[in-house]
Amino acid sequence: MKKEKLLVPFIAASVLVGASVTTPFFSHSAYAASSVSIYQKDVNSLADYYAPFYKTVEKKLKEIEGIKDDEKALAAYDQLADQIDQFLTKTDKNYAMNHLNSEADQLQGYLYDSLIALYNYIVDLEDYAYGDVSDAEFNKISANFEKEINAYNTQFQQKAKSYKTKRKVTFNANMSYLLDEDIQPSPTAPSTPADSTYTVKKGDTLTAVAKKYGMTVAELKKLNNLKTDALKVGQVLKVKSASTSSPTPAPQTSVSVKQQQIVSYAKTLIGKPYKYGGTTPKGFDVSGYTQYVYKNAGSNISIPRTVADQYKSGTDVKQNSLQAGDLVFFKNGKSVSVVGIYLDKQEFIYVSSKGVKTQSLSTAYWKNSYAGAKRIIK
Repeated sequence: MKKEKLLVPFIAASVLVGASVTTPFFSHSAYAASSVSIYQKDVNSLADYYAPFYKTVEKKLKEIEGIKDDEKALAAYDQLADQIDQFLTKTDKNYAMNHLNSEADQLQGYLYDSLIALYNYIVDLEDYAYGDVSDAEFNKISANFEKEINAYNTQFQQKAKSYKTKRKVTFNANMSYLLDEDIQPSPTAPSTPADSTYTVKKGDTLTAVAKKYGMTVAELKKLNNLKTDALKVGQVLKVKSASTSSPTPAPQTSVSVKQQQIVSYAKTLIGKPYKYGGTTPKGFDVSGYTQYVYKNAGSNISIPRTVADQYKSGTDVKQNSLQAGDLVFFKNGKSVSVVGIYLDKQEFIYVSSKGVKTQSLSTAYWKNSYAGAKRIIK
């Protein structure tokens, strides 16, 4: 899927197609003097239209998190992008706000644009998975996406609160869902951790936020000049980044002949293609590759076929004690789904959708999804 597939342009909510045709005209003064029921109807109609789709997106993202196979996960992301595309196209054609109610228009704009941002992120994610976007580019894309979504969420929260106070309306359950739930998606795809701010959600406490970012309550209060422990939904807090420094490897002990054989042979297979269920140089999957290398590198070591069983093998190794030839494992959601072979200097080799290649443990995605390591060779 390419970026050209995006059919919905970046347009202001106030110029959505069909609105000026389907909505009766009121003078600004007449509309401003109209009853609360009009404002009530507008804002809750907006919530009833968007909330079900946000729930669909949320559900889909949770389903994708549980998919172990990379190709199936990418197919699911592609399907979600199509759903977003169709929803926004339908919105352009059929969903009209009363454009003299500019406050409701602004609320819609935040929801509408946040879905466009998610669509674009998924497209970039797929390009990254297929090797069309570099690690550095995708790390930047992920950071920008997070900031953009956080901004939309904060603006939506603030505008909705202002609307409710000013217009004396009562929000329905769907509007409460959009306000109380974090509308920021939580993709399991490569992303960088929040690096400077956190937007307060319903139920948050200083203690919980401080713990999330490895801070003390005192540090959090000092950083934000807080005089009390009270927090408000939508409030933006400065936070310290979760530790992003790579573990410092321990001095490498002498590498055995078998370890050298594993690493040397693994590198000879760089560029061999990916194949679902593949166990030979004609095409490998992730665990088929590691099993093949161990068996054929001259060491003739037999290891299990699947990632899950390989993860149960050998001896646990701390990340700062990795040695050449160790198996390194990564999670997609809660399940360990990727295995590679550690080389040296934070580099490992594994099978991507583009074939056998090397990667660095210090990049954001692999750092965040790292699950552990096993030593097969003593």
